[in-house]
This record gives sequence, C-alpha cells and structure tokens, in this order.
Amino acid sequence: MSDADVIIIGSGMGGATMAAALAPSGRRILILERGERLPDTAEARDATAIFAQGHYRPDEEWLDGDDRPFNPGNYYFVGGNSKFYGAVLIRYR
Repeated sequence: MSDADVIIIGSGMGGATMAAALAPSGRRILILERGERLPDTAEARDATAIFAQGHYRPDEEWLDGDDRPFNPGNYYFVGGNSKFYGAVLIRYR
C-alpha cells in the first residue's frame, strides 16, 4: 500500500473496532502492529502460564508516579491484549 487514508496504531480491541467501523467507508486503512501472531501452543490457552507466570509478558519496566519500576502487563501480539482476555471487553458503568 503506497498511500493510506487512515492509519490505526494497534490491532487490539480499539484498533480492530475502528478498522471494522471504517471498512465500509471505502477508505484505505492501514493497521500498524508491533507484535507477531500469537503462536499456537499449550501456553497460549493456559491462564496460569499467561497471568501468573507471565509467559508472554514482555521484559520491560515502566516507572510509576514515584519513579518505582513496574511491569504493566501489556502483551504485544496481533489482536493486542484482547488475545489474552478472550476478546471480551466489559463495559463498566
């Protein structure tokens, strides 16, 4: 694609929803994703491996407001964090 009308950063819940909403418009849409496809492994369906052991969690540190390091628990794969939450986005009210 040489030109895009819309560039969406990330293929997670928000990016995928935006792309789906814009698709019928005829605009040329480009989705940029930093991650790869989630491999088809036993760990990909194992909640303990994903959440307790951090199997897919990247080795990165962010700093909180007091400059204390923490790992935010982001996952960088096609589909974003939604791949790890069953593609469910609960609307809290």
